[in-house]
Amino acid sequence: MIAHTPTLFAAVALVATILAFCLLLVGQFNRRDNLLLTGCGLLAHALAYVCYTLYAHAPLWISYALGNSLLSLALAFYSASLFRVREQPVPWRAIFIIPAALLVGLMLLLDTLEPRMLLATLVLMLQCSLLLYWARRHVERAGRAHLLLVIGALISLVGLGMRVVAVVLGQAADMRYDTSSLKQTVSVAIGTATVMMYAIGLVLMAKERSESRLQHMALRDVLTGTYNRRAILERFAVELQRARVEQASLAVAMIDIDHFKRINDLHGHLAGDEVLCHCVRQLQQRLRQVDSLGRYGGEEFLLLLPHTGRDGAMTALQGLREAIAQTPARFAGADIELRFSVGLWCGVPGLDDSAASLLGQADAALYQAKAGGRNAVHMAAAAAA
Repeated sequence: MIAHTPTLFAAVALVATILAFCLLLVGQFNRRDNLLLTGCGLLAHALAYVCYTLYAHAPLWISYALGNSLLSLALAFYSASLFRVREQPVPWRAIFIIPAALLVGLMLLLDTLEPRMLLATLVLMLQCSLLLYWARRHVERAGRAHLLLVIGALISLVGLGMRVVAVVLGQAADMRYDTSSLKQTVSVAIGTATVMMYAIGLVLMAKERSESRLQHMALRDVLTGTYNRRAILERFAVELQRARVEQASLAVAMIDIDHFKRINDLHGHLAGDEVLCHCVRQLQQRLRQVDSLGRYGGEEFLLLLPHTGRDGAMTALQGLREAIAQTPARFAGADIELRFSVGLWCGVPGLDDSAASLLGQADAALYQAKAGGRNAVHMAAAAAA
């Protein structure tokens, strides 16, 4: 079925305008989700198709040069939105110099057909390829948003590729904006699909990013950035079940900073906060990826070491204790010496072992470490070999 090309252009412009209005309106209330950039891209997209509807009724610099430059500008806004929604630095100059360069090139080639069509198509293909590359690079998870962006960019490349083939085959006149043909209908239909895919994909990506940020905040300690009490206990339940099923050894360590109250009294609570953050940084630098560290409460931390036997756990905790002792925290230009005590349970959990019972044994071992003079690692007496 062959549709009237100017009518198709007008339909795409209407869809893009409605989407742009919605995103620009909503984006005013929360600028962190970058819906404004996506809305600006949709607005440029809509204006580009308005220019296309004027082909043969307005000067070529408006209907072709400005129209394609606006479409290039829309892709630039989508690319910038992609960077912003992922909270990465935006290469503004590299992204937005492309539409400006395209406008200059099209103005120079305005009196030609094949060269100007080839230039506009190849530049737009370059931008779609860059968008596809940036969408796939450093992707956190291949969710719905990522899938829509990738498909949208691929479909755009197919539609633009049709124009390149037409130029190469000497059929550029069939792709003029005032010509209604099957190829033109398919090409414009692809443009309609990509408008919606880019818009919905970027909106979903902003939504997924917000959800990820909220989930991170719910599971992380506000001060230190490590797992909070709820999250580390959830990890404990997972590791405990895994150790039972695999009949693997699990080490559970309760870590307490020695004389923390004295640090607060001598240096102030801000110094105490820095000490906690310093300890977390030092510990995390020396832990394996499979290990889990969380702030259990106050100056107390819970450390889980999966697949770690008695000797390995004792060696690891002694190494951590010595590293902390040799690396003082700094606050207001002063060094703050640190020590910590550890209560350790290690073994293969049995059916009767619960998270509460193992924590109780590790906590009792911590009490003995402190009673014995602090700055020590004490293994729970009931630990299995």
